[in-house]
Amino acid sequence: MAGRLENKVAIITGATSGIGRAVAVLFVREGARVVVAGSLEQNGLDLERKLKALGADALYVRTDVTKTEDLQYLVSTAIAKYGQIDVLVNNAGAVSPSAPGGYDEIRDYEEIFNINIKSYLVLCREVLPHMTRLQKGSIINTSYVGAEMGAGGIASYAAGKGAINAFTRSLAREYADQGIRVNSVMPGLTLADTAPGGIDISSIAASTVPMGRAAQPEEIAYGFLFFASDESSFCTGSNLVIDGGATTM
Repeated sequence: MAGRLENKVAIITGATSGIGRAVAVLFVREGARVVVAGSLEQNGLDLERKLKALGADALYVRTDVTKTEDLQYLVSTAIAKYGQIDVLVNNAGAVSPSAPGGYDEIRDYEEIFNINIKSYLVLCREVLPHMTRLQKGSIINTSYVGAEMGAGGIASYAAGKGAINAFTRSLAREYADQGIRVNSVMPGLTLADTAPGGIDISSIAASTVPMGRAAQPEEIAYGFLFFASDESSFCTGSNLVIDGGATTM
């Protein structure tokens, strides 16, 4: 292991697929002890076995991020096992593609916002006392370039990520004097296990991304590694765009 996260304990939500899983693998290769969370239990157990096979100290906790008690249990389990939390990766997310004018307030807003916004706020609330006790920590929120560019058909998702950008900057200001850094990673189109609504990510990327392709999850994961490591010790309130140049269009 390269050791950029040696002796650090990280919680990663949305870790059972896509970017979250790539972040978990990269973190353990850099020496972190990780608690991975997600609702897909079999995927989570498979990931835990994979991480342990890499020599990691890792634990999967099945978590429904829309339930406050699950988030509280996730944090208390991490503290009981490791005694500290150095890095929090808020990565859980959901997308609900909808036709223009066809939004449903429950499906497209209440449910999506509970996952994409509320879970981030609640988990930060639960983790921050443990970070302030040590006067150090790194919180990394997953955003999306559509929060800046707009994203047709997934307005609720883009709106939620816009809220996360504002939350990231605000929390960064509030906790900067306590040694806690808060940043976000803003991926562009990224290949994952499944695309919402059967969207052909590769085809869209070919015509909308200057580099002509979508990102691999592992390429996005390095942004999280930077913010989790001490290399970003003077970064807080930053939004790191990793999008193959899409925001230049």
